[in-house]
Amino acid sequence: MNFGQIPGNNNVKKQLSIAVEHDRISHAHLFCGDDGSSNLAMAWAFAKYLSCQDRKESDSCGQCSACLKQSKLSHPDVHWVFPVTTGKGANPTSDMFIEDFRSFMLEQPFPYELDWNQKIGAANKQAFIGVKESSELAKKMILKPYEGSYRIVIIWLAHKMHAPAANKLLKLLEEPPEKTIFILVTSEKGQLLDTILSRVQSTDISAINDHEMNNYLNLNFELETSKRERIMLLSSGNLGQAIKMCQDQDRSVSLAPLFQSWMRISYAAKIPELSRWIDSFVKLGREEQKEFIQYGLHMLRECLVYNFGPSQLQRLNDQELSFCKKFAPFINENNAESIIEEFESAFAHITRNASTKIVFMDLSLRLVLLLRTKSLTLQKSINQ
Repeated sequence: MNFGQIPGNNNVKKQLSIAVEHDRISHAHLFCGDDGSSNLAMAWAFAKYLSCQDRKESDSCGQCSACLKQSKLSHPDVHWVFPVTTGKGANPTSDMFIEDFRSFMLEQPFPYELDWNQKIGAANKQAFIGVKESSELAKKMILKPYEGSYRIVIIWLAHKMHAPAANKLLKLLEEPPEKTIFILVTSEKGQLLDTILSRVQSTDISAINDHEMNNYLNLNFELETSKRERIMLLSSGNLGQAIKMCQDQDRSVSLAPLFQSWMRISYAAKIPELSRWIDSFVKLGREEQKEFIQYGLHMLRECLVYNFGPSQLQRLNDQELSFCKKFAPFINENNAESIIEEFESAFAHITRNASTKIVFMDLSLRLVLLLRTKSLTLQKSINQ
């Protein structure tokens, strides 16, 4: 992965290359971006640029032995850390899953957390970075770099560190070994320890604009113009999501009917049917349940846009738009904030391993009441 292979965020690339050129590199970086964004790809490209033996002004050469190793994620001085599951032992570490991770990254360098969990069979579990990982990392830091360049540690989804692991990492950040660069990557900056945040140089990896997205899709996928424009609209500048939609055509196909049936049952207050829906839903993996809640938040936003915003801001396919026209009146200024808070609370509880059945039953019963809260001042501002 080179800087040139990542669309957008040119200011970030320039800042990183200038820092290397003037030897003003922070010992610890934090790349923050949405799940599916370029945050991990940027960390990979930065590591490649640091170790390149013939680096150019703004990018790695891509041809030296270090670059070739980096391209295969096999450079001996680059240590990859990522969430794992107990499938390969009671105290798993990233080294146990490194071959899976290499193939995963080479297939999709702008990954979703859910896709990685499915890759390692953690759909019904919480992948994590445990204290054993930090202990092993501390041992590796004692050794000198194999090739005499920078030793680089990339920690993907750093917010998945258990507290003991985070505290051990903090000690490494406080007294970093010489010529060692830590690059933390996260989509949940708020879940990291404040003491870690105070010791890293934080960089936001933003969504890409329509022009950058259009160029990337044109170069990498054969799509009809209408499909490409639809994917650009729905992905909201998230490159990983756009790629996933190109490969799956539309990831919302399976989520939309599930969400729509849930809303209809909740509004109708059919409790026995709601209970059956939940019994069926909890069979999904925990990560899929989290993705479903995120999709629900997306649909709530679209309902608010339909009610109060210009139509060009809508990011829905035809089937979703048809549902939105009917459902939007039930999402209004008197209940929208409360409904969104309930969804976000449910997401947090699922993330913390709460019982899915209890969480969704509680959420559903609250929706039964909230969806019946009528609007007092709703004035639609778009043409029907």
